[in-house]
Amino acid sequence: MANFQTHLYAGVFVTGGAVVGLHGLGLVPPGAALPLLALGVVGSLLPDLDADASAPVRGFFGLLGVAFAFAWTLPLVGERGLLELVALWGGLFLVVRFLLYEVFTRFTVHRGLWHSLLAGVFVSLVTVDLAHWLFGQPPAHAWVAGIMVGIGYLAHLVLDEVSSVDLVNTRVGRSFGTALKPLSLNNLRGSLAMAGGIAALLWIAPVGDGGPAALRESANAVVVSLAEGVGDRLGALLGGLRGHLPAVSAPD
Repeated sequence: MANFQTHLYAGVFVTGGAVVGLHGLGLVPPGAALPLLALGVVGSLLPDLDADASAPVRGFFGLLGVAFAFAWTLPLVGERGLLELVALWGGLFLVVRFLLYEVFTRFTVHRGLWHSLLAGVFVSLVTVDLAHWLFGQPPAHAWVAGIMVGIGYLAHLVLDEVSSVDLVNTRVGRSFGTALKPLSLNNLRGSLAMAGGIAALLWIAPVGDGGPAALRESANAVVVSLAEGVGDRLGALLGGLRGHLPAVSAPD
């Protein structure tokens, strides 16, 4: 199993190459190269969120607590007193850093649901929606941000699988197959819940002239067309049945 430092270096290398490639295609907005690189590196570390006792996990929840506390309290500056804001900030930080951390670690298993392609799609779509709806990025930029997180996430899973194979002694470790898997069969309920989350995230994902918008409009058009076709067929069938039924005369 690759350690934190190996994943960090690999994340920088892989996502750096991805940024260069996307820039060559004209998909990187001006001044966005470094933020996209940072998103990719973060994505390359995210699968190890289920490593309960690791320092990166504790650090992640600490940063998440700080970000959440500031995001909640900054809009209240000028409306609430200083002591009230400080107490609210501290309470929110403690809830995220310790309570949410304990809940997360209790219900997650290392190399479980978060080490799967399903989880990679989930965190990528979370990034897309947050980039657009929270940070006001245009749809194209939001999707590029999500792609970068997905590339970093995939790099982590691939590296975990590669590191479980000993090419010198031609030996495969017991952890082989636990990272680069479509979903977690050991946590089927969690996998189904995550799949439902992906569907919801796709539904609210930012749309433009193509991509999810075109797919959604096409799907709606197909559903409407099928419904109209079924309705026409049923109408014709009922009309034919009426023609073959004997007429019923009214009683005298």
